Amino acid sequence: MALQLPSFLADAIPELLCLADLEVRIPRLEILALERLAERDGKSVDAVLARELLDVVSAHSEYLATAIRGFTAARRWPQ
Repeated sequence: MALQLPSFLADAIPELLCLADLEVRIPRLEILALERLAERDGKSVDAVLARELLDVVSAHSEYLATAIRGFTAARRWPQ
């Protein structure tokens, strides 16, 4: 069951920053690595993976800014 934000918060957050589900198939090694890193850091697997994906997004931000409408504004939010 997905959490619903209060409408005043949902309206304030750029659509690109709203949480969405993604199902992927990755090698078991990568799953175990994510689980161990999360355990070590006292975080959830979601949090560890989100941090790593943010690094990917940052590394490719120049291209993504041209490929995804609203990307730059979402990356700068809440400024």
